Order: sequence, then structure tokens, then C-alpha cells
Amino acid sequence: MKSNKFSLFCLVIFLNNISYSQISNKGILQVKSSTTVYFGNEYINESTGIHNNDGELYINSNFVNNGTTSVPTSGTTYFNSTVNDIQTISGTTNNTNFYDLEINKTLTGVSVANNFGLIVANKVNLLDGDLRLTGEAQLIQTHLGINANTSGTGSLLRDQQGTTNVYGFNYWSSPVNSSGTFSLNGGLFDGSDAAINSFTPQQVLFNYGSPYNGLPSVLDGSNNVLTSLYVNDYWLYTYPKSNLGYYGWVKMDNNTLLNPGVGFTMKGTGTTNQNYVFKGTPNNGAYTFTLVANESQLLGNPYPSALDSEKFITDNLSVIDRINIWVDGGSNSHYLANYLGGYSVQNLTGGVAPSIIASISGVGLASGIIPKQYIAVAQGFFVTALTSGDISLENSQRAFQTEDGVQSNFYKTSNTKASEQSSTEEIESFIRIGYEDPELFHRQILLGFLPSTNADLDFNVGYDALMMDPREDEAFFIIENDQTKKYVIQGVGAFDNSYEFPIGLIITQSGTHKIMLDAVENFTEPVYIKDNVLHTAYNLSESSFSPNLSPGEYLDRFSIVFNSQALNNTDAFIENDLRVYYVNNNIIINNINNIKLSHVEIFNELGQQIMELNTSDLNQQKIKIPFTHQKGLYIVKVQSQEGKKGFKIIN
Repeated sequence: MKSNKFSLFCLVIFLNNISYSQISNKGILQVKSSTTVYFGNEYINESTGIHNNDGELYINSNFVNNGTTSVPTSGTTYFNSTVNDIQTISGTTNNTNFYDLEINKTLTGVSVANNFGLIVANKVNLLDGDLRLTGEAQLIQTHLGINANTSGTGSLLRDQQGTTNVYGFNYWSSPVNSSGTFSLNGGLFDGSDAAINSFTPQQVLFNYGSPYNGLPSVLDGSNNVLTSLYVNDYWLYTYPKSNLGYYGWVKMDNNTLLNPGVGFTMKGTGTTNQNYVFKGTPNNGAYTFTLVANESQLLGNPYPSALDSEKFITDNLSVIDRINIWVDGGSNSHYLANYLGGYSVQNLTGGVAPSIIASISGVGLASGIIPKQYIAVAQGFFVTALTSGDISLENSQRAFQTEDGVQSNFYKTSNTKASEQSSTEEIESFIRIGYEDPELFHRQILLGFLPSTNADLDFNVGYDALMMDPREDEAFFIIENDQTKKYVIQGVGAFDNSYEFPIGLIITQSGTHKIMLDAVENFTEPVYIKDNVLHTAYNLSESSFSPNLSPGEYLDRFSIVFNSQALNNTDAFIENDLRVYYVNNNIIINNINNIKLSHVEIFNELGQQIMELNTSDLNQQKIKIPFTHQKGLYIVKVQSQEGKKGFKIIN
């Protein structure tokens, strides 16, 4: 093996001085520390090749990695051709490792292929010439501590696509900076012709007045941008740390300087999947933000790579327990009251979509906008502080994960797939319950069973999440019997079919309200919704449930259960203690064993209370209750110190 290393190393030096068209490594290439090597021609690390560079490696043409690149501990890889207009980095392995990376070209720059990960252990120096991340290419840096990048005249260019809707918001965060800060003027460019002019995008333009709409690019017949797209300045806002709700938004403009990690809002241009280009020095290293308890702030992924939301939340769990991402729901007006959209929620249990009208064109099913584990490049998101403290965005939270819709997605479209789980992990199960109001707004709530955690049925930080934007009509989890809080995610440990999860339901309008099973993942048991008043259970695994309820708050009536026998859990009476029946316009309660009764209520089949008896009326062995209501099914709910039981009668 030593001779293979030595002979290949000598061959590389030799080829630098001979006019060969290609350099190919099929074995082990080792460039040791304090050694300088020049590649004058295209270099291919073949599928059998192992590339180790701890020295100074100058690549003057294209680099193709089809094999393995070891993680180096020193050295610099230079792309510095003065012959080739554009050098390329590509390969079937879809990633490569460098220690330091320097771009020093007098011509255009270096283009990284779509879906390729450029992993740099230390710093990037854009001395001269640009580094272009094409499509879903990403730059990941892994060192600890503060930003180590340096820049001369070169820049990083990275695409991201926004909403098509001129009325709809995206929440953004720049992956680049200029002298430490970012502004749209100088940092955001029109990417409509990125496929043909990838290194020379035009600066976006800005308009201000009525009708307050952005405008698409003007293109020539070859799809070159003649006039750049317009962003409407009116909708540019940040949300610095605040607990003022809607009034915490702060107006910015195209020249406002934003620090890395700060989020901002911007509306669309009316073009399908409008492509923007961020241009500047790549953000890198640690960024810290200080919050006071109950304060919220609009932040975002500051890196030109994906951000692992689970790692971000776990690292900052003493201060925050979730992130919230705005999803436009097909807004058709600039008036606040007419906005259609909401905040998706992501925590350590998983993610849920916001409450939106699923049938609106361009939005798709609620399941299509469920947030993923990996936050896409340039995605903005809200955090809310549980307690006062610092939160940090770190290189250790970065990952190479493209927007495949499975693990990562920027919130502009809804074409996603169900997530997959590694066979080496403990099996986690998920149940997605849907609620639809008469206006067809669809709310999804998530129940997760996570065997590797110690999460119990009480509140668990990081695993249970509150709604950020509850509507007037809502369904939600109730945890620890706290009926003042609306939970959209509940995570517990391993599944137990005796578990019961209380569900709150608030209804403000008449009409059809549906509760349904949106989806299950790694779960095969039937899912029931239990009616604690009527003592019935509906199998959501077979069909949706449409209770015909009057407007009101139903906070202790419904539960999610997995065993229809759970209906009997509250029946502490001995079977022969009571007889309840209807005869001759009377309800008869025959208290055979003289149990001390404390409460009797009578409900119609909708669960509406129509009669209640005082304790003084219950001190008899045989209780006769005059009952002349219209014919139908009724529930007589009897309670004592021994327990409670519901009895069905038909008059």
C-alpha cells in the first residue's frame, strides 16, 4: 500500500508538467502536511479512489469526486485557474471534504453541481472569483466557534425560491453577508435566468406604492433578464425580540442592515417559484441571541446549508422548545383580515401543518406542508422563550440535506412525501388527527410515541407544543387538565393501548365539524374518539366523526383512545347497584343498594344538558323523574363517591 501511495504521488507531480487531458486517481492519494501539489488538468477521484489532502493542493481545472475524500486536519485546496473561465466541482458521491478552501481566480469562478455538498472543516477564503452553489448545492462548515471566513473580491452565490403569490409572505433569512451584515440592496438578486447566467444575476429592484404588488422579471426570447423583478418595499418587516404580538413587527427597507440569523418578511412577485439569488460572504460559525421569558423573535437559518431543527432545539432547550414557520394559505388580498395562512410547528416530537383551507389552488393537502427536520437554506422561523437566556445557531447544527420534500422543504409549495425512518433507529409511531370546521379550515394535531424518550402523559418540554395562532374554531390536546392551553403536538414514550388523550373542541359557528384521521406512521392499532358524555366511541380508523354540536366549549367531553373497552374505565358501580329505565313519561333510577348519589344529569344525543337534579332529590331508593321531552335517545349520567356511569334510555 505504501508503494501505491508513493507512485501515485509521483505520477501527480509528473503530470503537472505534461499536457495530459485528465488526472485519475483509482487508489490512494495522500498529500501530506507541508507538501505542495499542482493539478493542471481535470482531476477525477474515481469510485475506487481515496483522496487525502492535508497539504497545499492547487486544482487548476475541474474536480470530479466519484470516490471517497477523507476529512482532513490541515491544508488548503486552491481553485485558481487563469485558463478555464469556470471550474466545476461535481461527482457521483455528491460531496467532498476540504480543510481550508480558497477561490483565487482572475476569471469567473467555481461552480458546484446541483445536489452536491461542499464540506469544509475550517475556513473559506473567496479571494478572487465567485463560488456558485448551483440549485440544491450546499456549503457546510464544521469548525467550532466564531466565523473564520475571509473575503476579497469574491462572493458566494446561492439560489432559493419564494412564493408565487403577490399577496403571500415568505419568511427569509440570508445565508450570506457583506462586511458582517446583509441588506437586500446589494445582497439579493434576480435568479430568473440563473440557469444561463449563473454568475451574473441582476440586482432586484424595489417599488413602493399602490397596488403594493411585486412584479416579475422581464425576459427576452432566450430567457435572459432584461428588467429585474420588483420587490415591494411596503411588506419588508423584521420582528426583533418582543412580547407585543402583532404590534412587535418593525418596518425595514431595502437598505436596512440585518445581522446573520435575523429573519425578515417579503411578498412574492406573481411568478411561479420565483428564483432569488443571495450573493455575499457565506455566513459561518456561532450566532447568539438573548431573549427574555415570553419574548418571541423572527430568526432564520443563517447558513448556505440546511439546519437540523432537532439539534437546534435540543441545544437551546433551556430557553426554547419549538420553532414556528409561516405558511401562506393562498391569500388573495393585502388586508390583514383576509390573510389565509398560519404557523406550522416543529419540535422534538415532529411537525404539524398550520390551519389552512386545503382545497385552495397552490396550497394542496395539509400533509404537504408539514415542517421537516431540516430547515432549508434562507428559511425564516419564529422562536418564543420559555425562560430568559441565550440561544445559539452553531455550525454543529448544520447538515447537508437538500430540499427533497422528505426531510427538508422551503415553505413555498406543498409537494412533499412521508418521511422515512432508518431501520437502525427505535421505531417511533405517529398519529395525525385532523379537524375541519364549516369553512373547511383544516387543523392537524400530532400525537407521537417515542420509545427512546422518558416523555410521560404530563407536559414535557420539547415534546409538547402549543399552537401559535389558534382560530375561533379549534381542536387541540389538553395536557395536565389545563384547559386554558391549546396543544397542537403531544409526545410521549412507548405506546400503551390503555392511554387516553383528552381533546378540546371549541365551536363558534353552526355547521359540519369533522374530526378525522389524517395519517398514521408506523402505527397499526385502531384509533377511537371517545365521547365521555354519551359513553360512545367512534372508530376514526374507519371513518371521520361529525358531531352535531351547538356552539360552545367542549373541554372535557372527548378523548383519543385505542381500546373501545376504555368506555368502561369510569364505571365503578357494581352492575347490580343501579337500574335506570324509562316508563310512562318518567325516568326511573332504582338505587337497589342505597348508594349515596351526589349528582344526576340528563343529556340529549348531541350531548346537550337538558336536566340536572339536586342532591336533595336523590335521597330515595327509587327516584322518579318526570320526563316529557320529544322522543329520542338520552343519556342519564349518575355520579357518586364510588364512581360515575352513563345509562342510555329511549323514551
